[in-house]
Amino acid sequence: MIDIHQVFENENVAKSVSLWLDADGDASDLAGAAEYAVNAHIGMLSVAPQNVPVVWPWVEKFNVKIIPRFFVENVLIDTMSGLGMSINSAFKQGADGAQVIVKLNDLEKFTDSLAPVRDDLFFKKQLSVGFDVFEIWPLDWENVFAALNKLRATSLLLVLTTDAGDKSDFMGRIYGALENWDAPDAELHIMLGNSFYRAEQVYRLVAKMKPELLDKLRFLVNY
Repeated sequence: MIDIHQVFENENVAKSVSLWLDADGDASDLAGAAEYAVNAHIGMLSVAPQNVPVVWPWVEKFNVKIIPRFFVENVLIDTMSGLGMSINSAFKQGADGAQVIVKLNDLEKFTDSLAPVRDDLFFKKQLSVGFDVFEIWPLDWENVFAALNKLRATSLLLVLTTDAGDKSDFMGRIYGALENWDAPDAELHIMLGNSFYRAEQVYRLVAKMKPELLDKLRFLVNY
């Protein structure tokens, strides 16, 4: 368990924090995280799809959104059909949207498969499209944002999979995203895991390069 306001001294950063709940957490762990989110005024919980109905009763009367995450390993017709059914099932159980994390090499196929059903599947729901931040190089951003705009994604999710500290190019990747930003209606969500100190770095960089994104910036951290 973490105390958001002790970990993040910058109150603006603390207000931008959401929780990424462990897929293997038991019902009591999930309930505790949901209760903490309500009390700490945290607006979003990222959960494994199977945990949506576990968390929902704890937050249904509060302004806390449940966003299940789906990892697409290979974009095939049957995979996309199954993905759509899984997402729709999560919506029926109380989810407010979905984080769909794809491999950059599959982005074009993923976009072409999802675009025709996007409006029906995500009617009044959030669509966050995510990537391993280290997969994206400077020349990739044009295609990334073209896909986000075609899908009318509500947010871009960048996942920090491993953090090598001073040897990491993480901040360079975030710089590239901001320098090439071309999704005026989308938020920027960053999954930091336990690398809490990265939030302050990113916040300062966004404030300098894209201050208009500060209100659309969200950090997801392990709970």
